[in-house]
Amino acid sequence: MVRVSEMAIVLCYFVLVLAIGLYFRNRRSADEYWSAGGSIGTFVNSMAIFAAFASGGTFLGAIGIVYALGVPLWWAAAVGSVVGFLVAAIFVAKPLRRLEQHTLPDIFDYLYADSRINLIAPAIILVGYFMYMVAQLRAGGLVSDYLLGIGYLPAVTAIGLVFIAYVALGGMWAITVTDFLQGVLMWGLLAVIWLISFDYFGYSMSAPLSEAPRVAGTGGLEMQTYIGFALIWAFAVAVLPHIAMRAFSAKSPESAKRAYAWVALMYILVTLPFVHIAGAAISIDPELAEADYALLLVMESILPELVAGFAAATILAAVMSSTDALLLAMAAAVSNDLYGNLVDTDASEERIVNMGTVAVVVIGLLGIIAAWNPPTYLVELYTDGTGLMAAAFFFPLVLGIWWKPMNRYGATTGMVGGALAYAVAYFYTPMFGAIIYAVPVSLVCCVVATWLTDARSAERIEQLSDELGHDRFGW
Repeated sequence: MVRVSEMAIVLCYFVLVLAIGLYFRNRRSADEYWSAGGSIGTFVNSMAIFAAFASGGTFLGAIGIVYALGVPLWWAAAVGSVVGFLVAAIFVAKPLRRLEQHTLPDIFDYLYADSRINLIAPAIILVGYFMYMVAQLRAGGLVSDYLLGIGYLPAVTAIGLVFIAYVALGGMWAITVTDFLQGVLMWGLLAVIWLISFDYFGYSMSAPLSEAPRVAGTGGLEMQTYIGFALIWAFAVAVLPHIAMRAFSAKSPESAKRAYAWVALMYILVTLPFVHIAGAAISIDPELAEADYALLLVMESILPELVAGFAAATILAAVMSSTDALLLAMAAAVSNDLYGNLVDTDASEERIVNMGTVAVVVIGLLGIIAAWNPPTYLVELYTDGTGLMAAAFFFPLVLGIWWKPMNRYGATTGMVGGALAYAVAYFYTPMFGAIIYAVPVSLVCCVVATWLTDARSAERIEQLSDELGHDRFGW
């Protein structure tokens, strides 16, 4: 049965984000469409990065993980994420912003100028992010089906069409404004649900562990799963294309660095309520057929109807805040990176942006179709897509910025070796364990291939030192 009040609130939210897309529809230069003109301040950028990272998969999937497998597994991911943002803030945020590029493959093209890398990097992004996007769409479908009563397939389709529309219209400007709004809504929802869940356990910090001891369990998982879950996010944050695009949109290198550091703190805070929320869900119904329904169960059981409508809109906002950024990154991989850097290097800026708009629509529609029948665990789906990119990109990027001899042969071998190692290890290791083997393989490939070939020239090293700002760090 359709719930009228909740539906009305969600529709109002949809109208708002579409209006934002329409407002920015005329900002069509490449710099504005892909990176908002490099003019976004620290506070807005921090909230937008947080919203893009702490997605519907986090809100639904993480609480579902705690509900089904225990909080230690999620804490592994949270610690890895915080470490990842600190690594990104220290080692990549400022160099990325100094280069004033639009996408992560643009950075690889700048560092290595190799046509093979210009093909490999966008291809890996498209595979990894498509998995990530489908997970986010599934989260939106679950919310709408559970709280609005409109059915999973109509919900996924409607949500997908809305975010396709405002991303295609407004690019990074629309995404930044909507993600900032979505970040504010997400913090408000989290505060409300935590307070109510806190009240559910008599304002006790330890009550969930005693009344719902399952949240403290390990779910029978192997140690490799915990280590891998932490390592994926520790290595991934610095190289996630949609997060890197936020560094390009920052108003200065220092602002980019501060924004990453602030998100590290925000992510610590956002994970604290998950024990109480999952514990409340276990107390209400310990036998949910879908663990990802845990947050929705708590919302439906203890929130007033009107508040539940705002909560539904907020979860959809969390879904869209990641999905829109993923979609723009994939569109950039097609039009800017594959077409502009490989097929037609003389293509006009207008042509590349228009092709990017078409790519937004096509990729978004394919994502909707794939989300009609996706895998079950949200977190597992998008984490494996992320792990693939972490294994392929981390050392080619970080060594390319900070290790003088690193060359295009090392980067190419590291990307291919890391991606293949992850894909093979995926079938022979416990959940999330593939990263434990794939990242060292990538590092070894980078170093050995660089040693066996010619290092960068002295002139190139001097140029990189000047443009990346290494003179300040004694490179």
